[in-house]
Amino acid sequence: MNIGVIHTVGSPCRCADAIADGLKSLGHRPFIYDSEGIELTVGEIADTCSLVIDHSDTYRGKGSLRAMVRLLLEAHGVKLIGSGAKACFLCDDKAAARARLIDAGISVPPGVVMTGEDWETPSWLTPPIILKSVYSHMSRGIALADTIDDAKKISREMFAALQEPVLIESYIAGRELAVSVIEGNDGLQMLTPFEWLLAAEITYQTERFKAVEQKAGRDDCRAAELSEETKDILIHHARLSFQALGMRHYGRFDIRLSSGGTFYFLEANTTPSFEPAESFAFSAKWSGFSYEALLEHLIAYASTQYGIDNREKNEIIRVELPGGPVTLESSPGVHRLYDSSIELAKLLDVEPGERVLELGCGSGFLAVAAAKLGAREVVATDTDARALAATEKNARLNGVGDRIKVIAGLWYEPLRHRAGVQNRDNRFDVIITTPPQTPGPYDFGPRWGGLDGLLHFKHIISGTLSFLDPGQGRLWLLVISLVDIPLLMKLLKEQFAEVAIIHETERSFRAREYEAMAEGLFSYLLHRRASGKCDFREKGDGAYSFRTLYIRASKVRDI
Repeated sequence: MNIGVIHTVGSPCRCADAIADGLKSLGHRPFIYDSEGIELTVGEIADTCSLVIDHSDTYRGKGSLRAMVRLLLEAHGVKLIGSGAKACFLCDDKAAARARLIDAGISVPPGVVMTGEDWETPSWLTPPIILKSVYSHMSRGIALADTIDDAKKISREMFAALQEPVLIESYIAGRELAVSVIEGNDGLQMLTPFEWLLAAEITYQTERFKAVEQKAGRDDCRAAELSEETKDILIHHARLSFQALGMRHYGRFDIRLSSGGTFYFLEANTTPSFEPAESFAFSAKWSGFSYEALLEHLIAYASTQYGIDNREKNEIIRVELPGGPVTLESSPGVHRLYDSSIELAKLLDVEPGERVLELGCGSGFLAVAAAKLGAREVVATDTDARALAATEKNARLNGVGDRIKVIAGLWYEPLRHRAGVQNRDNRFDVIITTPPQTPGPYDFGPRWGGLDGLLHFKHIISGTLSFLDPGQGRLWLLVISLVDIPLLMKLLKEQFAEVAIIHETERSFRAREYEAMAEGLFSYLLHRRASGKCDFREKGDGAYSFRTLYIRASKVRDI
């Protein structure tokens, strides 16, 4: 798989090199990009990389803006391993993150945010006091003040140097832990905590400590065993914090465990260092994940959530079909070939000399399959220029380029203005389509099929009266049982004299796959299932499955 790695050239962090080496050892192909030039490369990244790991240190020289890198990537449809831009912005804003954690019932050190050089000392704020920039990370500018006067002096210097708000907190004495978490099919897993063994003269992690001393991370930094009760509290708070901050896939929390046994969450990090000698990798190792296994776990889970597989873009795929082998070259930005499309291609009853229309051609696989069965002409429509180009490319690759005509437009629209297409002697014998059909309460992207999943089906079915041969014409549909199947069958039987489900397959999924598409989507599907308008079953252990139906409708009613 092609996987992009974003870093900041000149940063002391060497995560990109370590990640690239790990990806290579797993058989993936890494592509490294500089965050400071992201505007010039984001299009290339979107076209080249199936997944991207962003470990930017700065953007435009400022750590406070590094989430802009993820925002640009997401705007171009890049699939990120790790938290999205919104969560990254939130966690990089220590004041906003504190407020969100407090609202979730998580303990944080008592403190205030100061936005000017002169500030009044709250009566409850007593030395020693920690001061840190709201937006800077890697402990840049962090300081400890033993008196209020020192705190005011330090804050003035920080304002002058950084021009950023300053967070002023009570210093919490105790053990300092790095608590890393990763998501998987079984939910959120807390890795074995890492404990910073600070020297007697060091009471907190300075910028120098993070940049130099901690690089020698050792196995003896494994946190001393916590009681089961304390561990349960830590796991609960880590999960709650992860959810409250909208984090995804992995992250790390810096936590102080006070002498009284209270966990104080200091910071949340959506971009923990990925170097092998850092806390995240050590915690993973102690939890049974080698460095490569940790990477592979995150890649596999993100791939499942995004609905992608490990096949590389521009991979050549060969499929044996009744009409002969079809060779398909995958293309950047065009959805991969699904097993369900291969099943549909095996069922098609295209006869030699017939005219075929594929609505929403994607890679052109079904159009090529129809041509291989002997169709004298296949018209393929799509609105995505990348799909149209891919269909033309794959038609030529299979030697049927002279019989496949590619037209830009949505469903039947590009045909309505073409001369002769509505003539009853110039209809199509077969129409094939696999439209977007995932139901949802709102438009969440290209897989959305309307409130009931039938938004596109309704347009397609109604158009058959004008474009399908009224005698022997057939409509082939690929339908998932998440849509309102009873209503779909009713619409089909109103339009066709014969409607049959020719074949069925089953596809497993987990709730997180749909929650990754849109927040609350799985709950929406559960609600529709309860009302009989959506069909899927529980398989146990958090897994579900829906049916994929292969439907053939014929003999159009002239209504």
